[in-house]
Amino acid sequence: QRKQPTEIVNIDVPSKYGAWATNNKTGVSGGAIDMDSRAAAEKAAIKNCEQGGRNAPCKVAVWVRNGCIAVAQGKSGKKWTAFPSAKEPGLAEADALRQCRASGSSQCSIVANEGCSMPKY
Repeated sequence: QRKQPTEIVNIDVPSKYGAWATNNKTGVSGGAIDMDSRAAAEKAAIKNCEQGGRNAPCKVAVWVRNGCIAVAQGKSGKKWTAFPSAKEPGLAEADALRQCRASGSSQCSIVANEGCSMPKY
């Protein structure tokens, strides 16, 4: 009996992107997931953050390709600071909290639950 040769099939699965933007003066933020490009994700995150210009200017704090974003917030003195994280699924929230605590901030908590941008098969 002869073995058939193994056939290798490559499947092109487009990447997905996500981004998180924030206005450092006001603390307002917004994000986007499941976008087809980094540019589209960043543009949508800024648009969501700025809410029609009321909260401008917002800047992208973190972006992800085929991964997840979560954001923790903590207090240092009277100032609240956001700690965004981009990681693989299941790790973004823990990393955001770790960053917050490592900064010496108090009252660290997740303010944006993990949102993932993963390829669709």
